[in-house]
Amino acid sequence: MNEFILGDRQLHARFSMAIEVLARIVIANPRPVASAALSDALGQSTRAIRSLLTDLHRSGLLHQDDNNKDAWYCSSMLGTITLADIFRSVASGMPEPSSSRKKRAEPAADEQRSAAQQNVDLLLMQATMEINQVVLQHLQAFDLGRLKALGSASSVRGFSSGPRPYIPEPAQELA
Repeated sequence: MNEFILGDRQLHARFSMAIEVLARIVIANPRPVASAALSDALGQSTRAIRSLLTDLHRSGLLHQDDNNKDAWYCSSMLGTITLADIFRSVASGMPEPSSSRKKRAEPAADEQRSAAQQNVDLLLMQATMEINQVVLQHLQAFDLGRLKALGSASSVRGFSSGPRPYIPEPAQELA
């Protein structure tokens, strides 16, 4: 896929993965889903999945299962979690770009920049903030309740190996 939200490949990848993770957890509700099962099903490292789950938990979108701390369930009704909520959660967990860290470490570099360059940077930052607001407004219109209908329409199979929490097969298309 060559299209990225806000032109940021890493943010888009995390956002897409978060939606898929939540889709699987929503479809499995009320049963918790293990991070290892999510990792296997999505072909992602357990570390990446756990990092994403932690961000979603911090945002209040997921809770850990009381019996298995490595299993997760949705903490809200399906229709109340929107793509905007997921986007905010994922964006807040993104690592800071290395160029921003350099700027803070070297404040003298900012002083050497011309006033015109600083004004351009400010204008671009304001434009980005406006774009983010528009994107969030549009994402607010889509809730995870739509996924339950997709999940019930597709054939859902679970893992049968031991007491491992249930994880469904992916729906055809989440968009």
